[in-house]
Amino acid sequence: MVKNYLKILVRNFVRNKTFTLINISGLTLGITCSLVMFLIVKQERSFNQYHKNIESIYRVGHIDVEDGREYSQGGVPLVMPASIKDEIVGVKEVTLISHERYGLISVNNGGKIEYYEEDPELVYIEPSFFNIFDWKLLEGSVESVFNQPNIVALNKTLADKYFPNQSAVGQTIKLNKETDLKIVAVMEDAPKNSDFPFGIFISMETKKANDPKEFNNWGSISSDNVAFVLLENNVDPAKIDAQFPDFIEKHWDKDTREARTFLLAPFNEYHFDERFGVFSQRQVPKAILYAYIIIGILLIVTACFNFINMSTAMAVKRAKEVGMRKVLGSSRKQLVMRFMGETFAITLIALFISMALTERLLPMAINDFIGIEVPFNPVTDLALLGYLLVVLFAVSVLAGLYPAIVLSSAKPIYALKGSMTKGKGNLFFRRSLVFTQFLICQILIFGTVVAVQQMDYFSSVDMGYDQEYILNINLAENDKTTRDLWDSKVQNIPGVVSHSFNYKPPFSGSQSVTNAFYYGIDSAVNELNTHVKMADDQFQETYGLKLVAGDWLMKSDTVNQYVVNETFLKKLGITDPNEVIGERMKLWGMTAPIVGVVKDYHVTTLSQAIEPVAMFNRQENFRTLGLRINGQSSASVISELETIWNEIHEEYEFDYTFLDKQIADFYEGERKMSQMLTVFAFIAIFIGCLGLYGLVSFMANQKAKEIGIRKVLGATVANLMGRFSMEFIVLVGLSFLLAAPLAYWGMNSWLGQYEYRIAIGPIIFLISIGASLLIALATTGYRSMRAATANPVNSLRDE
Repeated sequence: MVKNYLKILVRNFVRNKTFTLINISGLTLGITCSLVMFLIVKQERSFNQYHKNIESIYRVGHIDVEDGREYSQGGVPLVMPASIKDEIVGVKEVTLISHERYGLISVNNGGKIEYYEEDPELVYIEPSFFNIFDWKLLEGSVESVFNQPNIVALNKTLADKYFPNQSAVGQTIKLNKETDLKIVAVMEDAPKNSDFPFGIFISMETKKANDPKEFNNWGSISSDNVAFVLLENNVDPAKIDAQFPDFIEKHWDKDTREARTFLLAPFNEYHFDERFGVFSQRQVPKAILYAYIIIGILLIVTACFNFINMSTAMAVKRAKEVGMRKVLGSSRKQLVMRFMGETFAITLIALFISMALTERLLPMAINDFIGIEVPFNPVTDLALLGYLLVVLFAVSVLAGLYPAIVLSSAKPIYALKGSMTKGKGNLFFRRSLVFTQFLICQILIFGTVVAVQQMDYFSSVDMGYDQEYILNINLAENDKTTRDLWDSKVQNIPGVVSHSFNYKPPFSGSQSVTNAFYYGIDSAVNELNTHVKMADDQFQETYGLKLVAGDWLMKSDTVNQYVVNETFLKKLGITDPNEVIGERMKLWGMTAPIVGVVKDYHVTTLSQAIEPVAMFNRQENFRTLGLRINGQSSASVISELETIWNEIHEEYEFDYTFLDKQIADFYEGERKMSQMLTVFAFIAIFIGCLGLYGLVSFMANQKAKEIGIRKVLGATVANLMGRFSMEFIVLVGLSFLLAAPLAYWGMNSWLGQYEYRIAIGPIIFLISIGASLLIALATTGYRSMRAATANPVNSLRDE
């Protein structure tokens, strides 16, 4: 019996090769996309879940409110965590993590000094870090020694790199050629689904010994200094949040108290919380995951609809087979099971092909594209195995049930004449499927056009400074002798227009915000939060900032002048930039006059509004060398810079970044989303075209006699094709009426996260409907032409 079913199944597949290939192709595309989406979402959801106390761990973040806008930041003052432990009730443990991002490690192996640049491995931690987070200890001890300075633990990879074939515990490494660190432990490497990319754990006491003043400063906040708390059992985080107002009252002044709110953010949402950054620099908003899920579902549903349309289009060809089976005694149940079996077989083949494609696509393209390694283990991963089984049976039922019912419902008297029914059949249902397919296609086309235009806007918007032919070099050492050496050598490089020493370029992922005190004409003190940019006298010329009043900073070894931006003035309620020239301001305890005002510029991405910025000369903090170069000489300039670098920093690896590339990298997530939408839109369009082709074929078969009669009565090919095309134009138009508001709402919500964004105008709607009409006409044209040019004798000879 089974052997007979399989033999007939193979015969049907071979007899209808085109039909079978189209159905397998459609289902394979849909299932593959769905499977990839499932794996990505599953992996993203697994981040940080290995910590056993994850449900009780919270991050301390804060929100500042200015002019009705909320500004979120995850950093805290270095002094704050210890006070939380002493003053906040319900906190079991608190720990401070200070991410250094970069460090030069030197290792003495048998008298030979070897240098290693580590980024972003280096982090300062407190002993309580190991009480809150799970990090397996492989060798040594951390509990009793991390309250001492100059102590370090390494992960296994770095320990083996620094000290191959020997134990690292008890050895000494040097940080940045200055600080000796004794290795007391070797830790397990961070899992691949961790947002803590740490490999060098240095005791916080080491940082405190190097800069004790910062651990008593409540005014300075850096996004690299983050506090986490472990709550007591059954403590509601809302009760902790309720204690923060009194905490702020005690430690901050009146203006800060009114504007700032501290709150707890759950660590199980750390990977997704857009309000605050993550150490891995790779955050995935939940909206993206929801988009993955929706796209995966839509594509697999589209593939099922395509299968239904193609199967019912083939119904006429199989009518005589159904009639013969019924005459010979087959029941309707047997026919349904037979046709469902065929669908199951096609789905199973498509599923196996999808698994093979996914296994190849993940390492070849997907992993690099999304920036993480997505595992694929269908044998050992029970969740994945369950998903595959659900897809197999759900697709088989969704795609196969309706065609099986239609095929098995044929009456023998009509079936043996080659017709499934005497009337039109359930043509409305099949039109509804194509309508839904084009609804999905148009939503994806609309979203793709909006995303691409927003990406174009990112690349074309005026950031307030020049971007082209400006490169930045992170200085390995920032002492005055080294800077002077660089200064003398760079001046002699042909092709260098100007250069500047600074802490960070105008646009940077690392932000520093502090309180500034402005002393106005009436001697009143105005306090506001401001970004700080430490820059030299050439910063404005090198990066192309535009002065609107006063002068730029003069060359100086000390902080004796400030330059602010226009938003700084707006926060103070000042409209005339000349009004602040000569007025005093205090920042970080340093009082000096404001000598200039620059036009507003973006210090971070376009998702955030421009905020107050104060610029001043503080050479001890300079970490970056920025150079404006002649574009035609860029290759020779870079070669000269590398030569100088190797002379001054022979133990460091030379690296540089062009400013426009650095800015583009910040929109990598949005760019990938745009590319993803484009790919999936094409896939949905392709599957939709298959379904549309199936409907056209069905209608051509159903209306073969009608077309023949019309041709006999004088209808032209153009008339017949017009009747076909008009029906699909109406379907596309109706689907657009529903797709347009849905797509507008979705993409407008997505654009809402950006302070600076495009407006969704009529041109986007026209592109969407125009593309859909062209696709529909191109798909139906060939099949309509065949039907309209067929010899009427062939369709009317039975009458």
